[in-house]
Amino acid sequence: MKPSLRLLLLVLPLCAPPTALARAPNKPAQTPATVSPSVEPRVQLGVFEGTGRACSGLLKITPKRMSWKTPFSPCPASAYTLVERRHKGGATLWTYRFIGSPKSCLYKVVVLEKTPPPQVWAWYAYGFTSMKAYKADSNDQLNCYLVKAD
Repeated sequence: MKPSLRLLLLVLPLCAPPTALARAPNKPAQTPATVSPSVEPRVQLGVFEGTGRACSGLLKITPKRMSWKTPFSPCPASAYTLVERRHKGGATLWTYRFIGSPKSCLYKVVVLEKTPPPQVWAWYAYGFTSMKAYKADSNDQLNCYLVKAD
């Protein structure tokens, strides 16, 4: 969802008259003081640009396919599963696993992390060679700083 549309959806209930909010089905009327903060989506979608020598390239996540093209591990668009979404401190982490990726794709498991402000880099990606390496939190991983491009 584009940021401008997301903002509109957040602001729209604040502009509605209180009587309209009271009539909303199964939702109590909310005032700006009681509106809960936005929660991260179940699956984080988008285009992320990697920085640095080993990480330059793009991580693209769409509703059905994911690709992560880096100089040493080109992973073309393939189906994926969301292994888990969790919170760690103030950060949100999404763990994805490629399904049926080719041998050229070294990192079969990708963890995308969104850090809370005031971090300089808002996004990190961690690549693991397998689910076993991910569960063991192996040191044999690729760590990348990302910039959201869309």
